[in-house]
Amino acid sequence: MLTINLLPRKRPRQSALAQMDLRAALSAMVASIRDPLLIGAVVTVLGATGVVAMLHFRQQARLEEVVAQVDRAVRDSTRYSNVLAARRRVAAERDSVTRQLMVIRAMDNTRYQWAHVLDEVSRALPAFTWLTSLEQTSTPPLPPSADTTQAAAADSAAKEKPVSTPALVQFRLVGQTIDIQALTLFMRQLESSPFIQSVTLTRSEIVSVDGKDVTQFALAAESEIPPPSQLRTAPLVIPVR
Repeated sequence: MLTINLLPRKRPRQSALAQMDLRAALSAMVASIRDPLLIGAVVTVLGATGVVAMLHFRQQARLEEVVAQVDRAVRDSTRYSNVLAARRRVAAERDSVTRQLMVIRAMDNTRYQWAHVLDEVSRALPAFTWLTSLEQTSTPPLPPSADTTQAAAADSAAKEKPVSTPALVQFRLVGQTIDIQALTLFMRQLESSPFIQSVTLTRSEIVSVDGKDVTQFALAAESEIPPPSQLRTAPLVIPVR
């Protein structure tokens, strides 16, 4: 019977040499580790690596948190977009209504001025005296501002002060009279009116009208805000059929 050994032969000499080389390398490594500069370098590298790893993980966690916040903000913006659009529409309607209220308030402040002025001029006009022109000399009030901020401020001010003071109107009267004393009486009666003030004579001259000499005059005056006791109101009655 034949026996075949397939295992290679052991080389004890080479194994011994390899073990000796490994021991020598370990001894050299241990000897080199005793160098303080090399130890410091190794510790520094290890510390820097740890710090970099810690910063990396911290920044990674912060990045994930920021991404989550951005996702939540995007979802909230999408969810409330309809609410924001409705709010803008309501704000635009409010500004439009505010401008309309300012226009109405400006018209309401002066709607009775000329009616009172014409009524008082007609009442104060004496006999043998007539007017040829009556015109406004002051600058008309500007239209309400279209700025929404000013409109809102004016609206809040109007709420705090319900009764607003209308602007005074300056006007000029030009007329003729055949009696100079009638002109003096006309000026005195205009000045006594609670709706007219600052009546002054700006021009007076003799002119010929239809072959007769008459005194042509020009008066400057200003509207006046009467006290509340001088104002009389009456209810508006509309018959219903």
